[in-house]
Amino acid sequence: MIRTGFILLVWNCLFHFSTIAGEEGVHLSAYYYPWYDRDGRHWEEGYRGKSSATGPALGLYSSRDPETIVKQVNWSRQMGVKNWVCAWWGKDSWEDVTLKLRVAPILDQLKDSENQRPTTFCLFYESEGLLGLDPAKGIEFDDHKTRKLIDDFTYLSNTYFNNPSYYRINQRPVVYLYLSRTFSGDFGNAIDQVRKTLKARGFDLYLIGDEVYWGEPNPARIRAFDAITSYNMHGPPPDGDWAKFFDDCEAVYLQYRKTAAALNVAFIPGLLPGFNSHDADPAKRHYIIPRQYKTADGKTISTLDRFIEMAKRTLDPDLKAATVTSFNEWHEGTQLEPSKNGPTTFPSLLDFSRGTAN
Repeated sequence: MIRTGFILLVWNCLFHFSTIAGEEGVHLSAYYYPWYDRDGRHWEEGYRGKSSATGPALGLYSSRDPETIVKQVNWSRQMGVKNWVCAWWGKDSWEDVTLKLRVAPILDQLKDSENQRPTTFCLFYESEGLLGLDPAKGIEFDDHKTRKLIDDFTYLSNTYFNNPSYYRINQRPVVYLYLSRTFSGDFGNAIDQVRKTLKARGFDLYLIGDEVYWGEPNPARIRAFDAITSYNMHGPPPDGDWAKFFDDCEAVYLQYRKTAAALNVAFIPGLLPGFNSHDADPAKRHYIIPRQYKTADGKTISTLDRFIEMAKRTLDPDLKAATVTSFNEWHEGTQLEPSKNGPTTFPSLLDFSRGTAN
């Protein structure tokens, strides 16, 4: 059991939490992975910076270490991140136990610390791992998968949704659904059944689908969700023309936002600081999205800053929310979490969150 006094002592003695003035501006979330341990768990799969010894500033940490979690909260708030979208891999999984016994209680305790604004959390339903993805059929819903989805969400409602630090939109508990764009079969009915089951338990779900990707938006899919977003626009190879790649991304965002608005579904732009999985999975050799790129006239542009500009132009004016991939997904090199030689804050991201960006 984590004691309040210990957490506050860690907080006060080790870290200074930068208060964000006001909660107007953009509500910024980041995907958070509670799956690491010092015995090599998940680190053994590789991580960005391994080959150059420039991995995490905290070293190969445990996601269950209270001091690590508090430090990560501190960094998150300094970056403007107000909510963690936590990867969830099923009842009694490592991630589930970590969230229940460490992350959620610590966030709940920290919200009571004097003059500090709380960091909230919600869940990232790992659809591919939990439901299974067929390369040809996607995640095809049948009676078994529908029952699995209902059972999982019933567990989530029992375990997390009443936590005071759980993130809600209009009092509705939020869950992100990874790779919802691959759902096939009678997935609309499955989602309806989940909503009805939880409504009977007193929870009106706010479901955010990972629907935004290359290709035409499908209104029949989009209307199943309360909001849509993109986890990662890593898709067709850009042939090195990064300016065109990001212009094309923005065109996709605008198209999905327009379609979603017509259906009264919110749009949440996804931000990405870069992508590089070569230290984790060199065999697949996925192409790298660099953290910086050069324009035709030689100007150096930050990929994160380009996504921020994209988000400002595609932001839903009613919801005003965006999500970053990721806070600490080191395998794919998308992390904001500081490396041994990396920044501990991103001024443009903080300005965007505050609503002070031009």
